[in-house]
Amino acid sequence: MSGKDPDDKARAKLLSELLSAALRAVRAIRPARTPALAEAVGLSLRGYQNFEAGGGALNVEHVMKFGAAIDCDPIGVLAAVHIGRPDFAAYVAQNKAMIAFGMTLQEFVDEAGEAIAFLETTSFVSAYRAAFKDLTGQALEAKARNDALLARAARRGLAGEPEPPAAAPLGDKADAVGQAEASLPPSDTEETS
Repeated sequence: MSGKDPDDKARAKLLSELLSAALRAVRAIRPARTPALAEAVGLSLRGYQNFEAGGGALNVEHVMKFGAAIDCDPIGVLAAVHIGRPDFAAYVAQNKAMIAFGMTLQEFVDEAGEAIAFLETTSFVSAYRAAFKDLTGQALEAKARNDALLARAARRGLAGEPEPPAAAPLGDKADAVGQAEASLPPSDTEETS
């Protein structure tokens, strides 16, 4: 009789595949030399290659060291594996969203303490949905701004002409000049009234 349940084996295989995909997603946007990563994680080159390929059991310490070495959100890598979305690891690599979540979660635990146990699951679901709905709006707006910026840059590049600088509103510029002039002492050549 085998020591492992077939469902456990299938789950372990799935976690390994998800981890490998999450690590590759981060590596795609955060290139690094494999020997340097192996050294930072504390593995031989072959051991690191096995880790990145999803070999062996999920090792949280290795993921944390990988995150520090490649400057990504290691909690985001683990969350990506947990939710079955390896692409999430790349999405939060730069902004460290899951580290920020952990910080705010610590604040919540510090403030609410044992009272957390009295909350219903629906309270968490409602709060998370509201927060993620707001974040979805912010994310889509940020992406639209970025896409517009890239489109302008592409048009400039194709046209071969630099984009003219954005002009400051006349009122703001005039106000700034007026404030600067008002702060200067009168000169001898100025007429005083």
